[in-house]
Amino acid sequence: MRQIIIGILVFVTFSAFGQNHFIGFKSGINWTNVNSDNFINDNHNRIGFTGGLNYEYHIKKKLILGLELLYVKKGFENDFILTDLNGNQTGEKATFKYNYDYISFPIKGGHTIGNRISGFVNLGIVPSILINAKHIMPSIDNTVVAETIDVTDQVKRIEIGGLIEIGGSYKIKDELLIFTSFAYQSGFTTITNPDYFSDSKVRHYGMTLSIGLKYALKKE
Repeated sequence: MRQIIIGILVFVTFSAFGQNHFIGFKSGINWTNVNSDNFINDNHNRIGFTGGLNYEYHIKKKLILGLELLYVKKGFENDFILTDLNGNQTGEKATFKYNYDYISFPIKGGHTIGNRISGFVNLGIVPSILINAKHIMPSIDNTVVAETIDVTDQVKRIEIGGLIEIGGSYKIKDELLIFTSFAYQSGFTTITNPDYFSDSKVRHYGMTLSIGLKYALKKE
């Protein structure tokens, strides 16, 4: 992780000698789930918040290099079919929630077209650091009490994923733009380890719809 942070700092330092720098913020909604050989049925998306800061360097007004610092809520829900004392299914369901919150550092490169109204497409890699992980268990038939279990110390701390992003922006003023984007992310690494679902591999995936503002540090 130290190498990733150093790389980000070097990127910002060298690009600071150029032109067409933009800083801003964004926020949006995530729809996330997991690919797993343990959780293959009755999974539902977790709907969560994402938001934070972004930086872009426009090369010759067409190519984009960028990085972001985002707080991201990921996870999923899983329905469990209840059984009676004889082991027969009752038809009732209990929903277990698996919540994972991260600080993410998307590093992106892409292409933009247009001027006042423009479109863009980006590809990137997304290192993330886990800051919080919880399992939320429901109450069941007044015999099992609802419980929230903190599993932050068990889940793998570092996650690496990839993204593809498309979007558009509108130049309100020469130095101020509003933008919206849609992104799909998929994890390259599993969040499991010998202490957490050791017999399985669990990878996040999901979609994000965002809106934000960008401010030009130097006019194009």
